[in-house]
Amino acid sequence: MTVKSSPALRPYFGRSIGFVAGGMGDQIYHLTQLRALASASLNGQIDIACIHPGPLAALLAHTPWVNRIIDARPFRRYLPGIRGGTDVAALRASAYEAGFVLHRSTSFKLVARAAHIKMCAGLCDGMIDRALLHHPIHLEDGGQRRALWGHRPFIGAIDSYVMQMGLRLDTDTPTIIPGKDETALVATMLADLPRPIHIINMFALDPARRWPIDSAIALIATLAKKTGGSFLLNAGPDASDYHDAAMQKWRDIVRRTNGINESQLADCLKLQPSMAKDVALYHQADIYIGVDSFTANLALNCNLPAVILFAHDRDVLRYRDAVWPIVAPEAGIIGTIAHDNILAEVGKISQKRVQERKARALDYAPE
Repeated sequence: MTVKSSPALRPYFGRSIGFVAGGMGDQIYHLTQLRALASASLNGQIDIACIHPGPLAALLAHTPWVNRIIDARPFRRYLPGIRGGTDVAALRASAYEAGFVLHRSTSFKLVARAAHIKMCAGLCDGMIDRALLHHPIHLEDGGQRRALWGHRPFIGAIDSYVMQMGLRLDTDTPTIIPGKDETALVATMLADLPRPIHIINMFALDPARRWPIDSAIALIATLAKKTGGSFLLNAGPDASDYHDAAMQKWRDIVRRTNGINESQLADCLKLQPSMAKDVALYHQADIYIGVDSFTANLALNCNLPAVILFAHDRDVLRYRDAVWPIVAPEAGIIGTIAHDNILAEVGKISQKRVQERKARALDYAPE
């Protein structure tokens, strides 16, 4: 549901840039906010400075409110006159009228000042930040929005800032748009797969956030028998060994279980994966089931209904409407989540919602 803004006069920022950092999942937390800021910027677009420019550029290549992706890695330890001068000069040449630092980094705020950005708003974490920012966004601000952001409650303060500026946080519309070529490719790939199509992610870099293979495969087998649907393991290349073990477990369980077949589960890492292809996949799938990870955040930003397994209650994120969270009853042990609880949450994603998703997929069909 779109969050209503305050009745403040709608601003105009001119040429603008947003700074984000952290892991890929952390960076796309801010896409709804960045889109709102872009709506009040020159040509309805915003530049994004980030520390994973290649992957983020691939992810947002067809997203119309993004102008340029800029490599922010040289800005992380910026020291005036010593480090990063050439890159800051390039920013200065862009003549930004507004900058938004959606991170606690003081270096980014120094860069914004050195680049002569006329107005800079950002998260404020002390006296130096207050001196560098024209509009400090205090970490303790955010009110009720803070509860939606789990272990990063201060992001709620940015939500509140955006709303107070008279802009709206639209959580009904995907922030990430697929390309037509990838849409056609994925449509062909999925054409013969039985619906519903489930995206599954068992893997996270943090072992405490991983879904144990035996537990995940048993749950998939139950759902495969119940729904007759298809399941696609989707994660980054770091998950390759984990996926290989999972596929072996799947073959073992298929041999001793009636009503399911081996073809119902596939590993996307074996299907020429790419970031652009994943975006199209998440727009055409029906449900995401998996751990708190970049893929979960990708699902939310594609408005794919997502049952997300969290290791700790403090981690739970509800920043978009498509999430059904489940917390491990034993903190830090995803495997303690009962299958009945997961099945119950999957059941809440109604057939009506699945049909709506399928209809919306047509919006991105190639001409």
